Amino acid sequence: MDDISYTFDGPVDARAYLREVGRVWVVWVVGLLAVLATHGTTLILISIGLIVMLLLLARPLLIRAENLVPVNKKEGNAAQIALRGGTTRDRVLREFAYGRTPIQAALTTAGFNRRWVLARDVVIAATIVGLVYVVWTSGS
Repeated sequence: MDDISYTFDGPVDARAYLREVGRVWVVWVVGLLAVLATHGTTLILISIGLIVMLLLLARPLLIRAENLVPVNKKEGNAAQIALRGGTTRDRVLREFAYGRTPIQAALTTAGFNRRWVLARDVVIAATIVGLVYVVWTSGS
């Protein structure tokens, strides 16, 4: 991803991106907590609702990825594509959703303290803890 430059048109655009990502993260964490706290039919309904909401909230990030990578292509051989997970635009979209580089660029452009990137780290840590909890308790 070294060839991609995450820049924003100005503070307003950077703040809009941070709001878009913030919404995705809030829904993700709340949904994760709801999934961990439920079971049965409720779990299935919450999971379906969470997927739909995340897809809708990710649309602005997809538009940003499409603007940044107008020509979508696969790079490398089949093994490299499988390990990296898809096309260039797919990787840029994932980077916009939870990558450190665009978040730091947006924080700098918006004039915010770059330590706010720790919020990203908390969301990722919560996801890992949730995964470990599910794996640990699934055997019982």
